[in-house]
Amino acid sequence: MNCKAGFRSLGPGSAVALVAPAGPFEAESYEKGASVLRSAGYAVVPGRNAFKKQGYLAGTDRDRIEDLTEAVLDPAIEAIICIRGGYGSGRLLPRIPFQSFRGNPKPFIGFSDITFLHLGLASMAGWTTFHGPNLVGMNAVAQRAESVLDVLSGKASFHWTFGPEQVLRPGRVEGPVLGGNLSCLTRLIGTVYMPDLAGALLLIEDCSEALYRLDRMMNHLELASVLPTLGAILLGDFDRCARESDICAMIMDHVSDYDFPVVRGLPFGHGERNDVIPLGPPFLLDTNERVLAILETPFVR
Repeated sequence: MNCKAGFRSLGPGSAVALVAPAGPFEAESYEKGASVLRSAGYAVVPGRNAFKKQGYLAGTDRDRIEDLTEAVLDPAIEAIICIRGGYGSGRLLPRIPFQSFRGNPKPFIGFSDITFLHLGLASMAGWTTFHGPNLVGMNAVAQRAESVLDVLSGKASFHWTFGPEQVLRPGRVEGPVLGGNLSCLTRLIGTVYMPDLAGALLLIEDCSEALYRLDRMMNHLELASVLPTLGAILLGDFDRCARESDICAMIMDHVSDYDFPVVRGLPFGHGERNDVIPLGPPFLLDTNERVLAILETPFVR
């Protein structure tokens, strides 16, 4: 996987494609998010099929692939933001022309069901992508919009600190941050769309999952021999799931045979704060200094 993307920062007038690879959305929610980008000076370019709806999908698989492919291959488009998660991104993976994507990396932002595309783009096209807010809901919390705009402008530091109470197991490690939504991630184990997680700082988050279902997903990671290879686990927000203390205890039970560091409560996922973090570049996690910091920026300085 090529993590050195060398993205250039966007400036006034830069074109940002808005695509809907998963579920449909309300026009009002779309407009609120799009207005954030317009106010920052960006030209908003929605996919031709983005406003279609087919049940729980934003149009047919072909519609959604067409919009994604056009956004990637159009030289006028400088970044891509997913409008919504929900369900449907995983259906696209066998039909995406990843070979043509390989030479056309662009900042690609989204989360939740978009995890399927983050992992597929890493594995099949060598892309660095950005786990962060989808367009819908981006304006709901000022910090979400600021995080997205800082990434597009190339100003993001990708540096986080945390408190001693967030350290579930100490350690210092360097490695690529990979992962995303735990429910989606586990569905790709055993497929060609899962990148190599050896040495990875595995970022996981989820929403509205009972404790026993999260346990089943962690058990899947163990049975698939993923856990022994990891460099660390980074726990984001588990919104509307079980109590955080119960989730942490369950996860620590699953990783008790290993010695990599584990940190909880990081600002990634379905909670109020959802900072943008690059997936692919190397990071340093140091629980003594209590820092998670990028080592190689994906942007050209």
